[in-house]
Amino acid sequence: MRIVVVGAGVIGATLTWELTERGHQVILVDRAKEVAHETSYANGGQLHAGHAAPWNSPGMLTDALRWLGRADSPLRIRPERLLGAPWWLMRFLANANKARHRSNARANATLALYSVQRLYDIIEHTGVECQLRRSSILKLFDDRASLQRGIAAAQAVKDLGIRYNVLDRAQTIAREPTLSTSNDSGKLVGSIEYPEDGCADALMFCQGIAKKAAQKGAELRLGNPVIRLRGDQRQGVAGVVTEHGLIDGDAVVVAAGSHCNQLVQPLGLRLPLEPIKGYSVTIPLGDASELAPNKPIIDDVRKIVLTRLGDRLRIAGKAEISGFDTRLNPDRCNSVREQGLARFPRLAERLGSIPGEHWSGLRPMTCKGTPLLGPTPIRGLHLATGAGHLGWTFAAGAAELVADQLEGKKSAIYTGPYKV
Repeated sequence: MRIVVVGAGVIGATLTWELTERGHQVILVDRAKEVAHETSYANGGQLHAGHAAPWNSPGMLTDALRWLGRADSPLRIRPERLLGAPWWLMRFLANANKARHRSNARANATLALYSVQRLYDIIEHTGVECQLRRSSILKLFDDRASLQRGIAAAQAVKDLGIRYNVLDRAQTIAREPTLSTSNDSGKLVGSIEYPEDGCADALMFCQGIAKKAAQKGAELRLGNPVIRLRGDQRQGVAGVVTEHGLIDGDAVVVAAGSHCNQLVQPLGLRLPLEPIKGYSVTIPLGDASELAPNKPIIDDVRKIVLTRLGDRLRIAGKAEISGFDTRLNPDRCNSVREQGLARFPRLAERLGSIPGEHWSGLRPMTCKGTPLLGPTPIRGLHLATGAGHLGWTFAAGAAELVADQLEGKKSAIYTGPYKV
């Protein structure tokens, strides 16, 4: 089959390799001049099957109201966006009840567990270098009520095969000794450790796996924006029209993140997607390496993640519902950095004069918090989007599920929760 994949982010690049490996003729198209140079460029780096629940938890609205007006707020909603996307926000909140959130969390956890193992297999099979560490992840808590909620969430997906360990403060510091220097060490009540989780550099992986795909025959047409899909509702889709001409295909997979709606709406589809802006700061560690945490960390209090990628520290967080505003807000980046280093004052002092690389990207979030993977009602048109903050975690599993459905095969996991 000749398949056009639109979008060279982490899911699109992985899908290109998966389809090429299966013997298909694949053309990967992206407006950026390099692979993974938008949302997948500098994400949190964590592969966390144990932390895959959607953001719209039952207490999310209360938290959002509590954070209003705070400069360091984890969530920020522009008032004008409430008018611009009210239907998405209402459906997003409708999925924040306990029953729906539990169901969506289990769907995400199932895909995440399968996907992380699949990614490990791909890296071992291909030899792609991406600074992978199967290190486990620590989720930190500063009060017992939050820790108990975290344990309840972990227990709810334990039967899927996601293991976890509950650690007290002393055990947490034993796992990650750099926490002993923190001013917050007295506040820390414990953590949840996810032993199968890990971390890796998504950008390095995307570049490496796209190169592997190209060596096997895939075409990478970068710096080539897609203007529209070729086809209509009645006849189906048979390629794309780009700024550099027509690319025909037996099928098209739109993996263009938050921008998928712009391509599919002219064909009568409206996807429940909203761009959620996130930020990260990447800091070279230099001679401060011994002060930096070795284990990837999820700071539950600050809603920030810290991930060591070789000789760099990646700090990521924040969620802004502000439409397609891609501007990088220096204050928000500085807040991410300050909050990420708050538990590590000696490290913060040592890194004080090092600016780091600031980044922001738009994460495609569905109302349910589960991704959209597979065929649409329009013949020849498939989707691979809606992963939200879990694009890196979902990438390998999403690629395999979409490839299976293109070939009409039964997948290793049930694909119902991810239907378009």
